[in-house]
Amino acid sequence: MKPRNVLLMITPWSLPRTNGIARFAKEHRWNLMTADRLEKFERPESFDGILMTVRDTPEDVATAQRIIDSGTPVVDLTEERADLPMWRVASDNITIGQIAARHFVERGFTSFAWFSSDWTHVHEQRFAGYTGALPQGAKVARWSALGIDETLKTAPQPIAVLTYGDIDAARLVNACRQAGRDVPGEIAILGVGNDPFLCENQATPISSIEQNLAENAYEGAALLERLMNMTAGERRAASPVTTRIAPGEIVARESSNTLANSDPQIRAALVSIHKNLSRSFGAREIAADIGMKRRALDRLFADVLHRSVGEEVLRQRMIRAKRLLKLHEMPVKQIAMVCGFCSPAHLTNVFRRQTGLSPVEWRKKNS
Repeated sequence: MKPRNVLLMITPWSLPRTNGIARFAKEHRWNLMTADRLEKFERPESFDGILMTVRDTPEDVATAQRIIDSGTPVVDLTEERADLPMWRVASDNITIGQIAARHFVERGFTSFAWFSSDWTHVHEQRFAGYTGALPQGAKVARWSALGIDETLKTAPQPIAVLTYGDIDAARLVNACRQAGRDVPGEIAILGVGNDPFLCENQATPISSIEQNLAENAYEGAALLERLMNMTAGERRAASPVTTRIAPGEIVARESSNTLANSDPQIRAALVSIHKNLSRSFGAREIAADIGMKRRALDRLFADVLHRSVGEEVLRQRMIRAKRLLKLHEMPVKQIAMVCGFCSPAHLTNVFRRQTGLSPVEWRKKNS
């Protein structure tokens, strides 16, 4: 069989996406071409198939409709225009929002915001996942680029902000720097996409959710291959479906590497506990790490948090253990070690005391 001619219309150009497509193309001897748009004189039928990211613009929608009407096999790698009858492989945007909510709640935040420069169906999905996974009654402020300077002046602190993507996260980090707001001490910021070039080249490196765009694109290419193998009649008879690719984990960098509390000494202690969870330590070591007297730290925790340093250490260890049990197939023995429990039996005893279940039973119930 001769190589198939496949047109890529990917905007903005994304290295993870193109790497995923390139891997599939090499495996199946595709001949790839790229274009920002389909010119008026070009016939969609001149290509064996098309992979595209349909953006919510009149031009993109008109192009997509033209391709659909031509009967040419086409796969959309986004959900910005979910109303168009197209086969799709897209990110699981609801889950992306839920991951962000869990990340912030685990760090003790009670004030939340969303920041974006636009609003599409994809924004709507991520926002819904984010708000839906926060504690009941939690409110989320909607921030936009317009008026962000004034917004930052009156924002409560500390506050956790999910941005639509890494570009918006970079914009917000810059706006906070210009407004004199501390990131992450006053405003914790989380992006989506995990673009290392963008996330790591900031005054404050940006934490970001891995979107798995390479897998998204590879599966999109595989779907296009299946569509190209169908007859025109088979494609017309089939109802388009959307496949959603689960995101990866958060790549934590400085922009969200904090725990929420308005008292700077408490916040420093919480961060110190968090970074040392896998080790054996106590209040004396935490006090030394943040430059306080042990007795002063004990009084501060009792007065502000109404719990001891030891109780906070155990609380954070349980949060981490539950996250690992829920998200991974990691053995309980290894989870105990990663979370700083002296033995698997110690972890099991604490779990039974707090939840009434063993770690294995809790995992089965919550997976």
